[in-house]
Amino acid sequence: MSKIIYPRISFLILFLFSLNSFASYEARQAGMSPERLEKIGPSLSKYVSEGRLPGLITAVARKGKVVHFEVQGYADVENRIPLQEDSLFRIYSMSKPITGVALMILIEEGKVRLNDPVALYIPEFAFTKVMKVKDDGSVSLEELNKPITIRDLATHTSGIAYSFTANKQLREIYEENRLSTYFFIDNMTSFVTSTKAFPDVCSFSSALASKAPLMHQPAEKLTYGMSVDVLGCVIEKASGQSFDVFLKQRIFDPLGMSDTSFDVPNDKADRFSNLYAFPKGVRRLSQEWSESLAKERKLMALVDPMTTSPYLNKATFFDGGSGLVSSTRDYLTFTQMLVNGGSLGKVRILSRKSVELMSSSHLSERVLKTDMSRYKSGGKGHGLTVGVTTDPGLAGEYGSEGKYYLGGAAGTVFWIDPKEELVAVAMTQLLGSPWPLRTDFEALVYAAIDD
Repeated sequence: MSKIIYPRISFLILFLFSLNSFASYEARQAGMSPERLEKIGPSLSKYVSEGRLPGLITAVARKGKVVHFEVQGYADVENRIPLQEDSLFRIYSMSKPITGVALMILIEEGKVRLNDPVALYIPEFAFTKVMKVKDDGSVSLEELNKPITIRDLATHTSGIAYSFTANKQLREIYEENRLSTYFFIDNMTSFVTSTKAFPDVCSFSSALASKAPLMHQPAEKLTYGMSVDVLGCVIEKASGQSFDVFLKQRIFDPLGMSDTSFDVPNDKADRFSNLYAFPKGVRRLSQEWSESLAKERKLMALVDPMTTSPYLNKATFFDGGSGLVSSTRDYLTFTQMLVNGGSLGKVRILSRKSVELMSSSHLSERVLKTDMSRYKSGGKGHGLTVGVTTDPGLAGEYGSEGKYYLGGAAGTVFWIDPKEELVAVAMTQLLGSPWPLRTDFEALVYAAIDD
C-alpha cells in the first residue's frame, strides 16, 4: 500500500510546488511581490472570521496578469455553503460603469452626443420642473435653466436623486409615486415577495420625468441618483435594441462575460449568494427597513436568500444603475478591458480615447465648490459613470492621478489604475457595510508593488 500512496503524495507536493513557483514567477513578471500578495487574504480574513462579512473574494491583475485571486467565507452563512470562485453577486452600482461603456459605444458611432438634451430620447424631460425648497419647508417649482443633457445623467449632475440621497420633500414624491429602480420590499425583513414598480426602464424614465421635479438645476450640483438608470432608456432609444440585448451583444459576449446579466438563470441558481444587511447601516438606504431590522443583534441580517430571491425570476426591467448580477472573474475581465484602453485580446470594445474621456473628471469648478459633502477633502472628481481620483495626496488614498473606481451597495468594489496597469475587484454581499474594506484592500495591493 505504501508503494502506491507515497508516490502520489510526492507527485501532489511537486505539483503544488510547481503551481506556487509559477504563481510567484507571474507575480514577479508583473512587478508584484509574491510574499506581499500572500498577505492580502489573511489580512482581510478578520472581516469574515469575526462575522462582519459573510464571505469575500478579492482579485488583482497587473500588466495583464492575474496575480491574486482568493476566496474565503460563505455564500450562505446559515447553511455553511462556502463561496466559490464562480459565485454570483448583486453588483448594484457597479452596473453603472458597464452602462457607461455602452454609452461610449454609441458616442463613437455618432448615435448619441454628450451635450444632447435627454428630451431628444425621452420627450417628457423637456417639461421637467426643478424643486425649490423655501425656508419654511414649502416647495415651489421652477423652470429649467438649461436642458438636462446626457453628460448630466452620466456625471450625476442632472438633479435626479435616489430616495436615500433626496431631500425630505423629494423623497416623499418618489415614495408616493413608487419612483425607484430597486425591488420594492413588501415584507420589510425580506426581498422574497418583492416586485418592481414599472415593467421596463423607459416607462420608469417617463414617469420620473413627468411626476417628480429635479432636486436642483442641471449641472449645478452632484447628486448621486437614478440618472444612470435613465441612461439605459436613452441607450434603448438610440440603439433600437432592448438594453439587456445591447449589453449582451456589444459587451458581454465579445468579452466572454457569460455570468453577467439582470437575473440569475436556473442553471446557475446554485452559484448565487445570500444578501445580508448590517442593521444599523441600512438606515441611510431606507428608514422603514432600518426600523424593521432594529431588533437584530447580529452584525449581519439575512434579507434576500439565494433560493427565493427575485433575481431568480426573468427580468424585464433592465436598470443600468443597479440591476446587474456578475461574478468576480467576469468583472475582472471587464476592468482588464478598460485598463488595456478598450480592448482585450483580439476584441476591441472602445477606442483608447473613449476610455480616457469616460475616466476623466467632468465636474466643473462650480460643482466641486458646491458639493462639499462628497469632495470636501479635495482630490476627487467624477467621470462618465465612474468616480475619479484627481490628486491622491489630497484624497488621502493610495493610487495614481487618474485612478477610477466605483462600489456597490452590497459592499462590492473595484478600481482601475491606468498608470500602474493595475485593476482590483472585491466581491461580498452586505448592504450598509460600515467596514473600511476598500481602504484596507487598496493598502495591501499597493504595498505589493515591487518594481
